[in-house]
Amino acid sequence: MIDLYTFGTPNGRKASIMLEEVSLPYTTHKVHIGQNDQFAPAFLKISPNNKIPAIIDNDVDGEPISVFETGPFWSTWRKRPTHPCCRPRPGSGRT
Repeated sequence: MIDLYTFGTPNGRKASIMLEEVSLPYTTHKVHIGQNDQFAPAFLKISPNNKIPAIIDNDVDGEPISVFETGPFWSTWRKRPTHPCCRPRPGSGRT
């Protein structure tokens, strides 16, 4: 399961849209940037640069990993072999 830390901004919604599109299960945690939640010590452990969205991916071998900002999300999910939507299509030439 993925824990998604986000707020209702355009950038904050990108990750939830992607998770919905690829049907990966996730739990949403609201980070209210108007109340400076992004500066809370607990959130800074997940996203050291205090940016949303951020995720904790609990479906990995070993310790859960945190990924923050939208660009690295795509890279993380692209490498995820366990979900059919994230695997290359046969004959696509991609690995």
